[in-house]
Amino acid sequence: MNRERAAELKKHLLKVSRALDRTVIATKEIDKVDYDALLEHLTKACEVVYKKLFDLYDQYPELAPRPKRPRISSTLTWDEVSPSLSISVTKLDQIIFSVMEPKWRTMMMIVGQALVACDDIGLAISSETIAARIQALAGAGHFECQGDLRYWGNSMIRRPRLWARCRSLPG
Repeated sequence: MNRERAAELKKHLLKVSRALDRTVIATKEIDKVDYDALLEHLTKACEVVYKKLFDLYDQYPELAPRPKRPRISSTLTWDEVSPSLSISVTKLDQIIFSVMEPKWRTMMMIVGQALVACDDIGLAISSETIAARIQALAGAGHFECQGDLRYWGNSMIRRPRLWARCRSLPG
């Protein structure tokens, strides 16, 4: 296949991908059994579309999308939050430590999991507040991080491996 044909195919595959995304969103209104069955088929269709797109990008790297410039997700600092915080800092720290693992994960993943954990126990708190607390804890040496934690999708964080070993020791 020549480059012109590949570019045309890419355009159509991206249209199909967007249509599949809209279909997944629209199917949330149907009952669970039908939704699960349909979602299985839609997932397979998405896999086919994305595999073909990645094959095109391998063959014609210039057709691959350019990486987006990272954006700061939040500039809120813990100093700005703590005076007005309506929940226990200890409780928030417990939640954050409970979702932290010794393997590297994006800041976005950690913030999201902590937000869900807070919601599960009825704590009303913003993702920005959680991120500010994580940054403060990382600054105090409780976590290891790579990159600027204000860029949630482009920075990694983990619980130190030594801390995980110490917690697993008896006594």
